[in-house]
Amino acid sequence: MMLGLGAAAAALPMSTAHAQPVIGDAPPTGPDAPSSTTGPNLLFADEFDGPAGSPPDPSKWFIVPARETIRNPVEWDKPYNMGRYVTDQEHVFHDGNGNLVIRATRGPGNNIQEKYASAKIVGLWRGGVGTTWEARVKLNCLTDGAWPAFWLVNEDPVRGGEVDIFEWYGNRDWPSGATVHAKLDGTMFKTQPYPIDSAWHTWRMTWQPDGMYFWQDWQPGKEPFFTVRATDLPEWPFNDPGYTMAPVFNIAIGGSGGREPAGGTYPADMIIDWIRVF
Repeated sequence: MMLGLGAAAAALPMSTAHAQPVIGDAPPTGPDAPSSTTGPNLLFADEFDGPAGSPPDPSKWFIVPARETIRNPVEWDKPYNMGRYVTDQEHVFHDGNGNLVIRATRGPGNNIQEKYASAKIVGLWRGGVGTTWEARVKLNCLTDGAWPAFWLVNEDPVRGGEVDIFEWYGNRDWPSGATVHAKLDGTMFKTQPYPIDSAWHTWRMTWQPDGMYFWQDWQPGKEPFFTVRATDLPEWPFNDPGYTMAPVFNIAIGGSGGREPAGGTYPADMIIDWIRVF
């Protein structure tokens, strides 16, 4: 997504700012580390089995309260052309059937910022090299103006990076797929177009010292649809000592990736069955 979290942290009052994930810290250890519930190698998981209408588990997720401000924005990335991120349970909630819903809505207003709202959640747990990240997701949001993604981020100002496990663009110009960004400014990356539809799919990324490997609906023996070797880019921060990333799910509305949502169908939902890291 190439959009930072720093603006969200600045918007928090001091009494709650500690809930904002410090993206780039080492993962927790000892008594605060996530416990394994489905197997000895499980590092982090959420089955999203909370009661209907409840928010995501606050011990696992931070709901970003505001859309990021883009430095030197093109026209589509100016604030009035980007929908709002909100924290209410109209826009991010458990459905009571074992899923988390992120919902984008349309309302009254004079521009995209006023008319459209959606949500973004960031994991409070972070993992490093040697991990596999997997989530089962259904995208009922493939419509004009929407920009859904499942991604990982490290926001270190010098060595930060981003891994877009899947990303779909409602601007209808950019191909959907996966991308590895070795720099947060968008100047060093490798991308792979890949079709994305509205069926249930399991998206997997394995992060090893020699590179990253991506699958849709992994099964034993299946080849990844995208491989990025650690030698494919001039810089590779992902092997730095102590380097970690946090998971992110969101639907952005408008912006350069979504553009005009007027012709889209809203409300539009991302439905997440589970996420597991091992």
